[in-house]
Amino acid sequence: MKWRLRGNRVLVFFWLLGGPVGISIADEVVVYTSVDEILSSRVFEIVEQSADIEVRAVYDSEATKTTGLYLRILQERSNPRADIFWNSEFSRTILLKNEGMLRAYRSEITASIPSRFRDPRGYWTGFSTRARVVAYNTEAVAEEEVPKSADDLAMEKWKGKIAWANPLFGTTATHCGALFALWDEKVFRSRINVWTSNFRQVAGNGQSAELVARGAVPLALTDTDDVWRLKLKGEPIGMVPFDEAGAGTLLIPNTVAILEGCPHPEAAENFVDALLAPEVEEFLAASTSRQMPVRESVPIPEDLESWRRISVLDLDYETIAKNVDLAMRIVRE
Repeated sequence: MKWRLRGNRVLVFFWLLGGPVGISIADEVVVYTSVDEILSSRVFEIVEQSADIEVRAVYDSEATKTTGLYLRILQERSNPRADIFWNSEFSRTILLKNEGMLRAYRSEITASIPSRFRDPRGYWTGFSTRARVVAYNTEAVAEEEVPKSADDLAMEKWKGKIAWANPLFGTTATHCGALFALWDEKVFRSRINVWTSNFRQVAGNGQSAELVARGAVPLALTDTDDVWRLKLKGEPIGMVPFDEAGAGTLLIPNTVAILEGCPHPEAAENFVDALLAPEVEEFLAASTSRQMPVRESVPIPEDLESWRRISVLDLDYETIAKNVDLAMRIVRE
């Protein structure tokens, strides 16, 4: 029996009592995840089969990706309901660690992840990364015309022609945190003022990519997976890594962490090992989201390049996470 619960719904009574009759408490794990249900549900099936555990998933909405679940975990601090936080990005995971909300866990499988994608003390582990990109309509813009740097996005010729997701949530918020950490506050304020004035704001990254594919706008600042879903359908959309010609492109790995005081710690460890298996990274790479495996040994489709061929932003994830809320204060202004 698998439960699929939205993040803002009240949990049903028999979950609070410890689960339905016939299911062993030791063999179940409650997962809060910001990953799209259509994708994560398939991964949960892989995990359940390989680890022989029951997964109960609680999802968040598209508009408040990661932030809603992050706040829920903080609210449940004195009585944790979840065992696992599977985040589609990294900043809120790291902020939970800084709040003392995560339980360290290291195993042979977590050690196989490159060090840049995991916490050195084992509080969180990253896998299957996406990247921030500038999406463009291939029928309206030639690839060589696409803005290659942050300054190029602010050019007058693109005013009103670039879509982006609400910068207070999800990977757009995390990206703002990275830019705040990279630039000084004066530069960040100046550029964000231009972006918020010139860009067309929509609810999420998927919607911004769809506007490009439809020709409603020629460009969008979004994530690779949102472009891939449309590109694989034959839509006229392409992408270039954001600011690859400048400071470098932000990589956005999935992160998984065990919550401190979780009700099923042993099952949580089994879940983490199963989720970080190479087979899961291979599945995500072959899926319509085309997420890039962080391990070089994992096979990838012919149309997917390795993240190692991208000029990557040289900032560690801890530094970015610490700057997200500072950046958000300026964005709100």
